[in-house]
Amino acid sequence: MNGSNKTRNTMVALFAAAAVLGAVSLALLIASMSIGSKIWARGESSLQAYALADGLRQTSDDLTRMARLYAATGDARYREWFQQILDIRNGAAPRPTAYRAIYWDFIVAGETPPGDDGPPKSLDALLAESGLPPEIVALLMQSEANSNALAELETDAMTAAGGGDLEQARRILNGADYHQRKADIMRPINDALVGTYIGAATDIGRYSGKWLAVTYALLATLAVSILLGIAGAIVAFRARPGGGSG
Repeated sequence: MNGSNKTRNTMVALFAAAAVLGAVSLALLIASMSIGSKIWARGESSLQAYALADGLRQTSDDLTRMARLYAATGDARYREWFQQILDIRNGAAPRPTAYRAIYWDFIVAGETPPGDDGPPKSLDALLAESGLPPEIVALLMQSEANSNALAELETDAMTAAGGGDLEQARRILNGADYHQRKADIMRPINDALVGTYIGAATDIGRYSGKWLAVTYALLATLAVSILLGIAGAIVAFRARPGGGSG
């Protein structure tokens, strides 16, 4: 009888320990999934920051391109497209659904760009909805402000070109002051990209370390709980009449 009680107590202890470790494993699994979602979210945030920063850089380059093309050719389409680029960025015109892809190169070539027109949405609205760190948003807004200031200078150059003073227009669009202003646009974008990269690398590295630690702990608890369960099953089998050998 004492042997039977001892066996029963052993079985209960083994299965209880296995159950506890199973609960711990479940908690670790939930923690692992939570950390994994944070890694994914940080990666998504980083991609969004890159997309917005690159879109702003591309917009500035497109404005430069249209202004210079108008000054060189006098073709009114380039000045119209210049204004359309500003209107899209400022939310005064529909934002193309595929605007982050190649767009104005197709327009200039006389081809149809991908996607359709979406609802108007300014860059400021996109930044406000992005959920990016305030310091990254501030850098991109500074770059946009600098780009708007340069757009005024580009408009002066196109006005000069429209009035027949092509030399003045070309001097404005290719002078040292223009290049400096262009650098003033790109510098905050570059700082935002570098800050995003460093921040993402730091956060993802920290989350990855936690995820690995939790994963190793999960595997260990699962292995031990399985072994305890097997041990309990063996004890139960041997406790059955005729279950033992000999």
